[in-house]
Amino acid sequence: MTPPAGPGSLFFTLLGQDMRVSSPSSNAPRRVVVTGGRGFIGAALVRRLAANGYPALPFDLHDGHDVCDERALLSAIEPGDTVVHLAAYADLYEARERPVEATRINVLGTACVADVVRRRQGRLVLASTLCVYGNQDTYPTPECAVPNPTEIYAQTKLAAEQVVSGMVASFGLDAAIVRFPGVYGPGMREALAVARFMRAADERGELLVHGDGRQTRSPMHVDDVADGLATVVRHAGFRGTVNLAAPEEISALDLARRIIALAGGGTIRHTLQRTPQTLRELADGTHAARELGWSPRISLAEGLQSTWRWWRAQRLAGGLSDT
Repeated sequence: MTPPAGPGSLFFTLLGQDMRVSSPSSNAPRRVVVTGGRGFIGAALVRRLAANGYPALPFDLHDGHDVCDERALLSAIEPGDTVVHLAAYADLYEARERPVEATRINVLGTACVADVVRRRQGRLVLASTLCVYGNQDTYPTPECAVPNPTEIYAQTKLAAEQVVSGMVASFGLDAAIVRFPGVYGPGMREALAVARFMRAADERGELLVHGDGRQTRSPMHVDDVADGLATVVRHAGFRGTVNLAAPEEISALDLARRIIALAGGGTIRHTLQRTPQTLRELADGTHAARELGWSPRISLAEGLQSTWRWWRAQRLAGGLSDT
């Protein structure tokens, strides 16, 4: 039986359990620590937080900081800090090749970060992924949908969510979970689909599309993701899980075609379908709009155009290595 929602709160189903979400508050955090803060998304978030007047401290492997290192975490995280946990083993293919390491970073690392945040009486914002939904019956998919991840990477991210949810239930950890789609934009990793397609098109090569290419995704520009995460940080009273839903769903085949059109070159070659495969991705952004007043601002067309301009500028300046 669902307990009645009191003033300023609501209930929704997460992993089959009712979890309370307090109404958002505009109380500013004293300081923000961003794990993975020197990575693609993390660096964009640090810049956005700084622009909003929030002191932000990166905690990153590039600086020798391991999210499984309790001593380093205790040194970096001070009482009352908000911690945005972005550090993760994020490459689907690498996670397949090294599932134990992916589990160590994504699950044990999250447990270590969450435990230190709990002990410091801070707030945790866990960066998760729409990949946890996998193939669903309902689209756009709301946060109450039962997760059905298809990849080992997505399984580790769901396990990380469950660790955080367990600490909320057992210890009263102050936490929010943010699920967002694949991210693209200036500074993106070479392993991402948009980056792989742009490189192939730029070199007048082959854009490899799995299967018939009808599987869909909902790419989001990095600036929108950073803005969404910063909004969750700013709403210090927000609890529970929220989708950052992208403005457009697109098939792999149509994405390749759009990038070929931007580049003026490249050809499409179909290769074997990746298995297991999520066939469709489209999240419901109603909860974010209602509770946080947030929605993405950058259309896919605009985002791809600006990213292509950045890509070409980097290539001309020698900032992107040749394959």
